[in-house]
Amino acid sequence: MTPIFCPHCGGLSAYRVRPDGLFDCPECGNILDSRDIDLDGYEVWAVDETGTLGYVQDPAEARERLHEYLACYLAEPLDSAFETAALNAFEWAAADLLDALNAGLTIPELE
Repeated sequence: MTPIFCPHCGGLSAYRVRPDGLFDCPECGNILDSRDIDLDGYEVWAVDETGTLGYVQDPAEARERLHEYLACYLAEPLDSAFETAALNAFEWAAADLLDALNAGLTIPELE
């Protein structure tokens, strides 16, 4: 998980969850509401076991990439450069999925 740092104090501290469900910066006290978290593309926010706010790749998207890259890998000839590239992409998708699971997120059921 990649921590989300407070821009108001120059990124000195990551936001931490408060008892009321908001997030605050322990350095400067800036408060962040979950509705104000703006992430790119397939990223989702999560809170780790220490209460730190961060982001990971969306586990549903990572699972879809796993299936796509596995199919590519199986379709390529043995020992080809394309097979190696597909296996490398599969490994990155698996790492993204593990990060999301370690952050406490669940994987939605396949449709």
